[in-house]
Amino acid sequence: MHRRNLFRSFIHAGRGLYYAIRGERNMIIHLVFAFFAIALSFLFCLERDEFIIILLCIAFVLVTETINTAFEYMVDLFHGHKIDPVVRMLKDVASAAVLLASIFSAIIGIWIFSAKIL
Repeated sequence: MHRRNLFRSFIHAGRGLYYAIRGERNMIIHLVFAFFAIALSFLFCLERDEFIIILLCIAFVLVTETINTAFEYMVDLFHGHKIDPVVRMLKDVASAAVLLASIFSAIIGIWIFSAKIL
């Protein structure tokens, strides 16, 4: 029975990932950039440590986007789609986490890839 619950946990997590990808345009954008970052990693033959850093940056952005998506769904569930200054502030702060993750990941990616290009 314990294995079934573990298997179901993976099924539920996969469904959550599906919802995040299907319901959020930004998640698709992040996945496209992730694909290109991985492709460039192979093209430029990154060192193992550099490739791990790229993968960690990708994971950081995707995880923050997923958490932001869940947070926005939860806020909408409890508050609806009314325009409320506090709700707007909550959503904006959660989105800021994704923005920061994306900016810092882009800086790290540019740093790593520019050394290979130049």
